[in-house]
Amino acid sequence: MTDIRVPVDGADPSVERNLVDQLEGPYPGTVRRVVVPLATTGAAAVDWTSRHPLLTVVLRRDLVEETVRVSVTVNPGGGGDERVLPPVVFAPWSAAGASVPAYAPDTADEPLVAPFSVAVTAERAVDGAAATAVTGAALTALVELAVVEGNLGRLLYLVSYEKHRLRRTAREVHAYRTLAHARRDALDRIGADVGVARFVDELVHEPASGDVYARRLAPPAREADAAYAHRLGLYRRFLLPTPGAIRRLLNGPGADTDPNAGLFADLPGGARFTLREEDDRFAVAIRLVAAGDPQHRTNFLAQLRRDRLVLPANTPPNNTTHAARALPSGRLTEVTALRASLRQSYAFDSAHAIAPPLATALDRAGRVCRALGSTLVWQVTRAQDDAGGSRYELGLGVDVSWPTPAQATDLRNRVLNTGRAVTGDRTAEALIAAARAAGVPTVAADGEVAWLWRVCGVQTTHRISTTRMYLSHLPTRGLAVTAPTAATVGADVAVEAQFHAPGDPGGNALLLAGLAAAATAWTGAGEPAWTPMTDAAARTRWAGVPTRPAGQPVDAVLAAAGLPAVRDPAPVVAALNRLPDELVETIELPAALASALIAGQPAAADRLARLVGLLRDQHLAAALPLVDTGNRVLLVCSVIGLPQAGLNLAERRATGFRWYTVGLGGGTADIKAVGARTTLRPTHAGLVAVVALSYVRTGLTDPYEFRVELPDGVALTLAQYERLMNTLTRVCPLGVEINTFGIRRDHVDLDADGDAEPLRPAVARTFRTFQQRRHRGVYDQL
Repeated sequence: MTDIRVPVDGADPSVERNLVDQLEGPYPGTVRRVVVPLATTGAAAVDWTSRHPLLTVVLRRDLVEETVRVSVTVNPGGGGDERVLPPVVFAPWSAAGASVPAYAPDTADEPLVAPFSVAVTAERAVDGAAATAVTGAALTALVELAVVEGNLGRLLYLVSYEKHRLRRTAREVHAYRTLAHARRDALDRIGADVGVARFVDELVHEPASGDVYARRLAPPAREADAAYAHRLGLYRRFLLPTPGAIRRLLNGPGADTDPNAGLFADLPGGARFTLREEDDRFAVAIRLVAAGDPQHRTNFLAQLRRDRLVLPANTPPNNTTHAARALPSGRLTEVTALRASLRQSYAFDSAHAIAPPLATALDRAGRVCRALGSTLVWQVTRAQDDAGGSRYELGLGVDVSWPTPAQATDLRNRVLNTGRAVTGDRTAEALIAAARAAGVPTVAADGEVAWLWRVCGVQTTHRISTTRMYLSHLPTRGLAVTAPTAATVGADVAVEAQFHAPGDPGGNALLLAGLAAAATAWTGAGEPAWTPMTDAAARTRWAGVPTRPAGQPVDAVLAAAGLPAVRDPAPVVAALNRLPDELVETIELPAALASALIAGQPAAADRLARLVGLLRDQHLAAALPLVDTGNRVLLVCSVIGLPQAGLNLAERRATGFRWYTVGLGGGTADIKAVGARTTLRPTHAGLVAVVALSYVRTGLTDPYEFRVELPDGVALTLAQYERLMNTLTRVCPLGVEINTFGIRRDHVDLDADGDAEPLRPAVARTFRTFQQRRHRGVYDQL
């Protein structure tokens, strides 16, 4: 806003008009003010005999940072009466209604002035730029002419003339308190208010070393007003760190397809930021370990089956067990109905038992199938099993027969049939609508009909074999904990957690799936296939990797692909041998590619870089090349950091485990908190539940994290990157992490060549902090 809040002389800003209207006593009517019509050509005429006239040029609209110069010619036409008057100038911030005298004829001897004509021209200059002519309708919208008659009118105009300057100054002072119009010291004062100083240096990239540093500008040069105001705009607003507020701050208003209109409207092509907040869910697995006497575990599982688990089969022992439970009659009736409903869609053995939440989720899926008109009955092959390990011992999962392609196709066709008759089962109908809205994949992409189980609350659908799949209401994602069923108090026992891939082949699920997808993309691009190696064969080959001298051509090629060069393999191999087998896989590169790499061919570096990019796209964490004898190259891939390579494909490890123990019946134990393999030491006799909480990063965000992304090919300058990091610092909510790894890796142009370069970790944090900590009583520091 550039107007003062309360007009000092009413809604009509014309000073002389207000003075004429407010005359009292004998003076009303003694002063006459007449507006002279002005044509779009600039011609006007005072076509009456006037008495002591004063011709003024009146501004018709408010000015901002612009100067208006008006030239007036009396009696134009080149005759002897033509008179070119001095130009009339309206300074910036003049208010509408402001006027400047243009022509005051000499009436000392004769008060009457004959009619005369006038020609008006105007030009406008914005913020010191070159002036441009104002013509046509724009001229009449900008200025008008007015004649004030009488000596009293001239006197009143004279004594009130300074009021125009006061109004203009008031508007200017008010405007300079706003960020949009403040300049020079006014901007510095605003910056002092929010703790943001004007820069006296600039960020510079040093190509030779790759460093980024702040270079001081040569005095008296300092940051320009426009750039400084842009930075201050981040702090001169009320801002809550909500997703919507952050999107509006970064992108401005509009749809995702609209150009950027926010703080980063200067991005190439009007690119908009994307905020990603879709979490990779944790996986959980629980294993019971008896501390001391194994009977602790046996008794607990017997009580669990007697008092808690649902026994679906309609047999006298099962019915007796449910009837004996100390539950209200209404709850017993509900459980009986649940068991009967389960039997309509599932085939259970008489000994099968499942956890109540799992029973409810399975029943929803069965009701959906029946509502769709399907007669499919799912064969349950395994349920609660004392010897079933972490997946089955608590009844938290079941094995179900795999649907045939015909059955899966039939279910998919039925759920997509919008013309089907609606049943009276409201729950099932709501789940059908939800499945249809979420999307139903093809049978080729989803042979286990995970779309059905997921919408019904079964969070895990894991293929055990070609004929069976594991279902659980808990998010296990193939996670299993291996530990003994009993342990001696005070003695250490080994405990291990593993993410099994579909089919339970023994390797890490993410690692095997990532390598398989990368291999498909690699060969699909016309490249020869690599050779996967077994764990035993890989360790044998590691041990035979020779020591290499420095300066070989392969070192430069590996560096160009972003991979380390291992010259002394002994310590590296020793560290590799300490890693869990399931978290590491080794492949042998195609022979032609390996020979080209060892020869140092630049084209081989590009091919290797593409391979590394495929592994990164599949969310693997690290890759380590080993140059073997016979022109062979091994590539060790992992979902955790590798020796000498670290995490060179991702910012963080792709998988991790955290361990907890829960004492049951007096049992307690200590456990090492992290790692795929850990050690459990019981400290008191009883029963202990060993809980593994784990994650697999598949490209989504972590809990309490959101990620900022840009479209491919968009590169930020150093100044834009600095602005982005300060913006995100400004809006970072308490306890939430903002992930900018993708921005720092793929979207920062260090050398201003239009192409992005990855930021080294030492450079990623090299940006100037806009807002400084303020100290009480200190002003000049800013």
